[in-house]
Parts: sequence; C-alpha cells; structure tokens
Amino acid sequence: MAENPAVLASFAITHVLSVMPGFVALPSELPLHHAQVPIEDLPFAELVAHLPATTAFIANALHHPSCRVLVHCGEGISRSPTVVCAYLIAQHGLTPSQAVQFVKTRRRVADPNPGFVAQLYEYAEAVRRASSSSS
Repeated sequence: MAENPAVLASFAITHVLSVMPGFVALPSELPLHHAQVPIEDLPFAELVAHLPATTAFIANALHHPSCRVLVHCGEGISRSPTVVCAYLIAQHGLTPSQAVQFVKTRRRVADPNPGFVAQLYEYAEAVRRASSSSS
C-alpha cells in the first residue's frame, strides 16, 4: 500500500511511517513526509527505543487536521500495530492491553509479538514516569 500512489492518494495520506528494514519505494510524485524504523519483527528486537520518535511523528502529523498517517510494516500484524498502540498509550492514556484491544477492533489480524507487547508495558511505564515528573 505504501508504494501505491493511487491508494495513498485515495486515502489522502500525507505521512508514511515505515516500521521495517530495507528500502521503501514511496511514490515520488506525491508530497509525502516519511520516517522509517528499520526493525525486524522479532520478539527481542529493540522497538521500545524508537517509540518516542514514532509517537512524536504521528502526533505531530495529526496535529494538523488535514494530515493522514499510514503506519505500515511487512504484513501489518506486529510492528505497525505496536507503534500505533504506543501512540495510543502516550497520547490518549490507554493501557497497553486497552491499546492492543482497540487496534485489534480496527485491524483483526493485528497481533503484536510477545516481545513487543512487553515493550509496550515498558513504554507505558516510561510515559507515566515522565508525566508524573512534569506535573
């Protein structure tokens, strides 16, 4: 989907967040903002270190009402749903289990691997600590 200009245009996508290693051939004819986290879908892959940046990318884009964000990975099952869950945790106060359940209601095949789920709990705790210290 991220490499298909007609699909991106039909959904009015303005920002693409790729959560996968390797080259992503985004259509050059579209004015897209792009960020990439080159990570494999492995339970021990260190995704949590990237979650503040991915959350900021999504939040900054969605701050503008006309922006639409596509978060994608190889299959849309583990990496990209985990990144969306992290955004929901940080920006909307969901718990990791609430975020995963919410994402699963929107994308049935979403199933973050166990290592990524554990990292969502780690991220939620870091967000909570940061929020407490800034209060």
